[in-house]
Amino acid sequence: MKFVTTGIENLDNALMNGIPSGYTVLLSGSPGSGIELFAKQFSSAHLPEEDTIYITTTERTDDVINTMGEFGWKTDIRIINIGEEFYRKFLEKEIQISRYREKGIPAEEILRPYKFRIEKELDILTLLTFNISELRPPFRIVIDSLDFFFGIEENSKVLSTLRMIKSHTQYQRGVALFTLVTTLYPSIVQSGVEEIVDIIFTMENIRTQTGFEKIFTIKKFRNHPEKVGVFRYDFTPKGISISKIASMK
Repeated sequence: MKFVTTGIENLDNALMNGIPSGYTVLLSGSPGSGIELFAKQFSSAHLPEEDTIYITTTERTDDVINTMGEFGWKTDIRIINIGEEFYRKFLEKEIQISRYREKGIPAEEILRPYKFRIEKELDILTLLTFNISELRPPFRIVIDSLDFFFGIEENSKVLSTLRMIKSHTQYQRGVALFTLVTTLYPSIVQSGVEEIVDIIFTMENIRTQTGFEKIFTIKKFRNHPEKVGVFRYDFTPKGISISKIASMK
């Protein structure tokens, strides 16, 4: 079995010298915990032979590259900006529609001639699966974040897409990482994603009497429950570091 690095040495050591090829990973956390930074660090840790795509839904492409450059990480990855695609094809139209609404013109009258084209152009999940289905091993996928897809699509459709991505990743022996903000969804959505993936990481800022403690958890590792554990993490000029491992026994 082959393993790929997470980009964080102590985390690799706590796993199996990295993540087994064919595995999918969920990284969840509260807002401000740093999950989007972990996603970038993970994507930059690819080997030269790995085909790496970073799918962003909330940032400009330049911002992703600039952040990675600030930490000295590799930026030779393929960035697919679904957020910008969504804005260009839909939100710009919505902004125009709001202006017409102020004049009393119903949105239905504005959209009727373009309805079929808009629906066709906004098949976001098909765009996602198409780009991933084109990948051949070795590869790593980062989707930051699932929140976008759950916000615009039915939960069942998003979960079905994640299962297809998992199957492709497993069969082709790649690695995939998804991020998700834990406070946004009912437990049925969270548990649905957690059931699909092989590994679950969480990042949380926990308030203490003296301030905040940053806690990184390996919550799930399929077939290896002994790998479950709790860490402290911090932000350094080189990225996220993890230390002071404590057993969850």
